[in-house]
Amino acid sequence: QTHHTKIMDAQASSGKDRRICIWKRVNTDVSESGYELSAAVDSAHKRIVWSVHFCPKAPDILASGSRDGLVKLWRISEGADGSLETKELLRFEPMSKAGKNPVTAVAFADDLLKCSNGSDIDYGILSIGTESGRVEVWAVPIPSDTYTSSDSECIPNPVLLRAIPFNDSHFDTVKKISWRPSTGHANGLNNDGGLMDLTLASCGQDHSVRIFNLVIRNII
Repeated sequence: QTHHTKIMDAQASSGKDRRICIWKRVNTDVSESGYELSAAVDSAHKRIVWSVHFCPKAPDILASGSRDGLVKLWRISEGADGSLETKELLRFEPMSKAGKNPVTAVAFADDLLKCSNGSDIDYGILSIGTESGRVEVWAVPIPSDTYTSSDSECIPNPVLLRAIPFNDSHFDTVKKISWRPSTGHANGLNNDGGLMDLTLASCGQDHSVRIFNLVIRNII
């Protein structure tokens, strides 16, 4: 069974300085708490990092999207001294790219996909929004935290699950994307076993909101 370390009360931030910062909750006393910087990746991307999002089912995995046109996956682990460490797992570009199509939004769905070949690598369902208004859904490999640095070369490539057609996409930059929370009924499976009914919402600089219903197989 795939195992992932629970990173308790961690938040991620990003911005124009191209850094990704991981903040860990600290309790100052019973009534007050705050966050302190526990890890930072300088020059995480070559351009502005527009969006970051933790995977709900694998909370040690973070996705980031940037103006450099790349999506990156990171593993957040806890060191012996309690500080957090960050390691890049993989990077890829959206399919619908015109030159370097900036990635402006990323979001993980609640559910994971299983691998059909019996591998211990699950796949996260990651939605991507771009500056050109396109929305894509990818299956991204999420290895367990028992994988070592040498194993990283064996991590499979992400798989494109859906590319929203041009006529159904935004006409300007995608500002935010979000998945409907899982209902918890049979892990999101519908009555036609092996399929998941998922709902994705996006909003864009074209002042519109798009809602997509996606049916995805739960085994890749």
